[in-house]
Parts: sequence; structure tokens; C-alpha cells
Amino acid sequence: MKTIIAYTILISVIFNTTVSFAASKTWSFTYKPKNKLSFQIKKTAESKEIAFKLAAKECFNQLTQGVYPGESAGLDYIDVCANPKM
Repeated sequence: MKTIIAYTILISVIFNTTVSFAASKTWSFTYKPKNKLSFQIKKTAESKEIAFKLAAKECFNQLTQGVYPGESAGLDYIDVCANPKM
């Protein structure tokens, strides 16, 4: 009985993981900060909105490199990361 339950759970997990991977798609976003070279970030997610949010966070982290850039530069970076070139 326990073996049947374990197999059922295993099959369920495998099926759900496979469905998740099948529903994911790779999205590409290009960013062009002022006075810097443009760069591209690719994210795999279930929707473009989720991929956009993940890419925007990575964009900001890449531009600031984990250091507080100051208010003015920070706002410029937010503007760049919120508006990728399509």
C-alpha cells in the first residue's frame, strides 16, 4: 500500500514538473543605458510579465553591481530597466 502511494506521488511530481517546463518560454530583453553599451537579458518563465520582472531585477543589479548608485543614477537605472528596447 505504501509503495503504491509513493509511486503515485512520484508520478504526480514528475508530471507536474514536465508540465511546468512545457509551459515555460524564453523571453529576451535588450537594455540601453545612457553612455554604456546595450546588453541583453534572457529569462525563461511561464509568462512574459514574469520574465520581464525577473529581467528588470537582473538589469538593475547588473547596472548597480550591488552598490547604492545615488538617487539620480538609481532613478535613471530604474527607467532603463523598466523600459527595455523591443
